[in-house]
Amino acid sequence: MDNNGKKSREDGNRLDRHPNVVGQVPPHSEEAEKGLLCCMMTDENVPIEVMHLLRPEDFYYKAHGLIYSAMNRIWNDNRPIDLVTVTQELDGMGALADAGGAQYVSVLSGYLATSANYKAHLDIIRKDSQLRKLMNAANEVLKLCYASSDALETLQFAERAVNDVAESQGIHALKPFDEAVNEAVADFDAVYRDPKAKKGLQTGFRDLDFLLGGLGAGDLVIIAARPGQGKTSIGMNIVSNVATAHLSADGVPIKTATPAVCAIFSLEMPASQLAKRMLCSLAHVDFARMTKGEIKSADEWRKITNARSALCASKIFVDDTSLTTPMDILSKCRRLKREQKRLDLVMVDYLTLMSSGKRTENRQQDVSEISRMMKLAAKELGVPILLLSQLSRESEKNKRAPQMSDLRESGAIEQDADIILFIYRKTDKDGQPEDATAPKIIVGKHRNGPLGEVEMRWMGEYVSFANKDDAAPEPAARVETAPEKIEVKLLTDDADETAGL
Repeated sequence: MDNNGKKSREDGNRLDRHPNVVGQVPPHSEEAEKGLLCCMMTDENVPIEVMHLLRPEDFYYKAHGLIYSAMNRIWNDNRPIDLVTVTQELDGMGALADAGGAQYVSVLSGYLATSANYKAHLDIIRKDSQLRKLMNAANEVLKLCYASSDALETLQFAERAVNDVAESQGIHALKPFDEAVNEAVADFDAVYRDPKAKKGLQTGFRDLDFLLGGLGAGDLVIIAARPGQGKTSIGMNIVSNVATAHLSADGVPIKTATPAVCAIFSLEMPASQLAKRMLCSLAHVDFARMTKGEIKSADEWRKITNARSALCASKIFVDDTSLTTPMDILSKCRRLKREQKRLDLVMVDYLTLMSSGKRTENRQQDVSEISRMMKLAAKELGVPILLLSQLSRESEKNKRAPQMSDLRESGAIEQDADIILFIYRKTDKDGQPEDATAPKIIVGKHRNGPLGEVEMRWMGEYVSFANKDDAAPEPAARVETAPEKIEVKLLTDDADETAGL
C-alpha cells in the first residue's frame, strides 16, 4: 500500500512512480473487456459494430488485446469469429499462451448469457483507453519538464500529445450517402435563393473571386512566383482585405459584420516590415518614400493614421519565427482558434523556408511532407491556408507563363493543393517586363472550378495589387509641410494612451 492507503498494481501497466505523482492503477474494467470479447464470439452482429471503433491497444490487459487482434485478423479474412477460430488464430500467431491458453478463451466465450449490453461495454473500454493515453501523455510531459529548460518547447509537446490522444479517438463510421446528397441539394437551393449565400471567403479582388467563387474552408491555396514578383504583397493584400471587410469605407465598424480572424506566419520578413508594407498598401502612400523619411505632408500622414486605425480594429495575428514546422503552425492556430472562437484565414510566407520537423532522405521528400501536412492542417482547422511558394528558374529561362511543373522541389505540391495561383508578368526578349503595372494571376489548378487568367494592376509605389478596372487612387498631396499633431491610440498592456504623430 502507498502513503495514501491505496493499492498499487505491481505490473508493467502502472505509471512510473514519481515523488509528486501517486502511482495508482490506471482506469480499466476487466468485466467490460471480458464482456465485449464474449459478445464478439457469440453474436455475429457485434463485430460489425465494433471493429471500426476499437484497436487492440485500447484493451488494458495484454491477453485481451491479443485475443482482439486475433479476432481482427479473422474478421479481415471474412471468417466467422467463435471459440474455435479464435483459438486456432492465436495458436497460428504464436500468442495462445500469452493470451491465457485455450482454457481462458473458452471461459471468455461463456462469460455472458446475452450480448444485449455490448455497446455499454464498448463505451467503457474506449473511455478508459482515452484516460490512460492522457495519463501517459501527462507522464511524458512531466518527464520533459524535468529534463528540459525550454518552456515553449515543452508546451508545444504537451499540446501535440493531448491532440494526438483526441485524434486517436476520432474514428468515424461510414455514413449513408443520402445524408451528403441532401446536404448538397440544400446548398444548391441556398445559393439559388440568394446568390451571395455559401460563397467562399472573398479575397477582395473582384475578378479573382468571380473565377474562384472565393476560398473554400479547408482549401490549401498555393501562390507561386519567381522572387520579386509580388507573392508576399498579394498575400498581404488578401489578408488585409479579409481582415478589414467588417469596416466601412470610412473605417467605421459595420454593426452587422463580425471581424475576421487572420493568422500570418512570416518566415522571411519580420512582423514590423510586414506592418509597414500593409500600412502603405492600405493607405496608398509611397512605400519607398515612407521608408526613406521623405513623407512630410499632413495628408499622407493622415492616410497612414487612418490605415493604422483600420488595422488595429482588425484581428490579425503575426508569428515571425524563422524556424517553423507545419506542426508548430497547426498548434498555434488551434490555440488561436480556441481563444478567438473562430479562425478565417491563414497565410504562410513561404514554403521553401519551412522544415517538416521529420527526418527525411532529401529536400524533395521534406517538401512533400510539408505540403501534405499543410493540407491536413487546412482540413482540420476548416479554413483556407495561403501557402506562398517559389518557382523554379525554368519559367524564366523559357520566357513563358509558369506551369505547375515549375513548382520548386516537389510535384507533391500540385497534388495536395486545391488552388494554385501563379503571378505572371510577360517579358520581352531581354527578360524585362513588357508592362510592370499589368501582371496576370493565372489559375493553374482549381479543384472545384474552372481555370483561367485574371488581369490585375500593380501599384509598385504602394506595394499593392488592385482590380484592373478600379479607379486609380488619388495620390496624397506632397506639400512640404509639417504634419498636424494627430492623436492616435497606442495599444499597451497597462492602459490606453495617446500620442501625437
